[in-house]
Amino acid sequence: MIPGVRYSEAPRCGVCGHRALLTREAAHALVLESFGRLELFTCPYADNGWHVWAPHLESRRVPEPGR
Repeated sequence: MIPGVRYSEAPRCGVCGHRALLTREAAHALVLESFGRLELFTCPYADNGWHVWAPHLESRRVPEPGR
């Protein structure tokens, strides 16, 4: 994600269920704003890309590599 770009306007990762591709700083800011309800993790498919997810609501973060 380009710094200063809104979450809704961030590029999407087609492999990871179209999750927003974020910078680490942007993902961390979302985690803080959610009071820890969201967690950040690196995208296994995009270099320097980060995602956020809600572990209490989702069964897994991303599709497994090779699927």
